[in-house]
Amino acid sequence: MKRNNRTIIDYNTWERRDNFEFFKEFVNPCYSVTCDVECTSAFENSKREKSSFFLKYLYSILRAVNEIPELRYRIESQVCKGSGCDLQSKEDIIVLYEKVSAITPIAVGPNGKFHSVNIPYIESFEEFTRKAEEIIGSIPKETNPYAAEKSARDGVSNYMDMVLIAANPGLAFTSMTCTQSSKYGNRKPLINVGKATKREGKYYIPIFISVHHGLCDGYHLTHFYNLIEKYLGEL
Repeated sequence: MKRNNRTIIDYNTWERRDNFEFFKEFVNPCYSVTCDVECTSAFENSKREKSSFFLKYLYSILRAVNEIPELRYRIESQVCKGSGCDLQSKEDIIVLYEKVSAITPIAVGPNGKFHSVNIPYIESFEEFTRKAEEIIGSIPKETNPYAAEKSARDGVSNYMDMVLIAANPGLAFTSMTCTQSSKYGNRKPLINVGKATKREGKYYIPIFISVHHGLCDGYHLTHFYNLIEKYLGEL
């Protein structure tokens, strides 16, 4: 997959510098939110059309992520350059990606067996759906639950310009915790979607997200959830 553009942020003038400085040394600088999102239109249209509700909410979530810069910030490491640095020294930099894709696990067998795929973001829902169906339809017989992650780490794509969007369609959860990729938390958002349930004539799905607090605040997550609900209402 073609690598997309990334911008290294000037830390000295970055508007979130004070936020990041406050949280960066926390043992766990990440926080999580789970909200119910109304999805009546997308859910009922999927049933009527016999189309994929999963691809509708995957698209809506990925579109929201791509429209919010704070969800496209990443913490990366590079070789330290300058006085006092040696060749083995590393320093953290803040990077903003122009676009992020989705890593998502796809069920392929009994007992929860899955295969992860990398689905790119395409603004047109029709084109996004065609590409996603092509990728999902090409899952090999010999599956690897972490195929997309392995491919990224092997250099086929950039692992940091992705966001995990997992689904638990049989579980109407109200909260969730997640694993951490390092002792300093996760460097990119983790998202999970649960079972659609009906209340007072409307359908809702729980959507969980975990983010690094130095990169993203509750204000941005409010916008994130509002956008998802808006785009689901259009599908």
